[in-house]
Amino acid sequence: MAAMYETGTVHSFLELLLKHKCGAIKESQQALLDQFKQDATILEAVQVILKSQNDIVESWKERSMIDDILQKQIVLPNGRVNKAYSFIFDPAAPGLQEMGDFEWSIPAELGLSFDETANTISGTPQQQGEFILTLLFRLKHHPADKPFTEKKVFLVVNPDPKSLWQNLPSDKQDRYWQPDHAFVNVPFGNRQLVIASKRGRSHAHEGKFRDDSFGCDFNAEKGWGIIAVADGAGSAKYSRKGSDIACKAAVASFRELLTGDRMAVLEETIAAYLGDPNEENQKKVSVQFIEQLGKIAFTAQGKIKQEAQDNGADIKDYATTLIFALVKQYPAGYVISSFWVGDGGIGIYQDATGEAFVMGVPDSGEFAGQTRFLTMSDIFANGAYVNRIRFKVVADFTALILMTDGITDPKFQTDGNLQKNEVWRQLWQDLNGANEDSADVKFAAAPAEVSERLLSWLDFWSPGNHDDRTIAILY
Repeated sequence: MAAMYETGTVHSFLELLLKHKCGAIKESQQALLDQFKQDATILEAVQVILKSQNDIVESWKERSMIDDILQKQIVLPNGRVNKAYSFIFDPAAPGLQEMGDFEWSIPAELGLSFDETANTISGTPQQQGEFILTLLFRLKHHPADKPFTEKKVFLVVNPDPKSLWQNLPSDKQDRYWQPDHAFVNVPFGNRQLVIASKRGRSHAHEGKFRDDSFGCDFNAEKGWGIIAVADGAGSAKYSRKGSDIACKAAVASFRELLTGDRMAVLEETIAAYLGDPNEENQKKVSVQFIEQLGKIAFTAQGKIKQEAQDNGADIKDYATTLIFALVKQYPAGYVISSFWVGDGGIGIYQDATGEAFVMGVPDSGEFAGQTRFLTMSDIFANGAYVNRIRFKVVADFTALILMTDGITDPKFQTDGNLQKNEVWRQLWQDLNGANEDSADVKFAAAPAEVSERLLSWLDFWSPGNHDDRTIAILY
């Protein structure tokens, strides 16, 4: 015991103790004090006192360090059901730097685990709610057999927002009923055309109808094809029928165009332009497309008007947008002409260069959600429709894409972004799996798989954007 502390330390402590408890030592007692300091029993008692003091101090330091760790707030970011979760735990962070060995105890049903190598809590939460994770730790100087101290850490897992939406079926007995989702994948010359349309969550939640529609056709003999998408106005009670009529009428008018003399004139004009793309020939092609596409669109409006009259309704009850494109491949490249009224979008995208050519300008109202509709009387008044028609010749392209605003609103967000190449590139990358769900359309797959994957891709989550979604891709 005497060897634990040096003699000088023991003597100094003894003198201080006696002075503190008994007062100053008389000079006449100095010899007695010297003798007292040599007493083995006394020295051993002082050693015990000194050790006890040291043990008390070390115990306090240890408890203080443990308390610092227990008081340290470890904030785990909220998780979300069915969304990948990852949190890097830093044991050297302020307040935790005295921590040595540690482990994490995580409820097995949560779907998360701790990777000791990467110091990462990760996985995909399977349940919503508040969960208690336990951090088990020792201090750095603790031996391996010392019991762990427990620290409780809370983790909140939010529900998958998709699960909060009901998916109620629409009324199949309604005279204007159409399936809640639809898709098609057909050969289109030397390319493939896939179209998918899905009822929006806001409509599904209330058991309402899908108001979007689409149509397409390809004539192998003539080499021409048509692609159309339409978005019925949510505020119009029969808009689903309006969009359906618009697309079907556009396709029917296109077929009629192919059988008449008007197509021969258009072909001759295009041939002259491709042979000599001067300004005069360009104007002639524009005039032809304006005439032919204008007739197709005007016929579609007329069909909707007739439907309204036959049912004693107002044409506004069938309000719908309409975007359609005529496409043909020539030796010199692809000739593409389009008509566009309303919101949504149509563009030609070339992934090799990252360039996109937008075939027009969307109609945006003064307030959010406002747009123009094919059913409005002034669309064709005084030749106003002319500015809605475009044509473009491209040597090649990655995809011709037509979309309703259920796609453009979340993916482009603003009309200005619709004109930006980089946002079109992001859309194409998104379609190829660059999204939080890793939903990949896999355009190289068999047509049936492409259709299924595109329909699944349409289920992407975008806060505040729950409208019907329709997209047509010529690839």
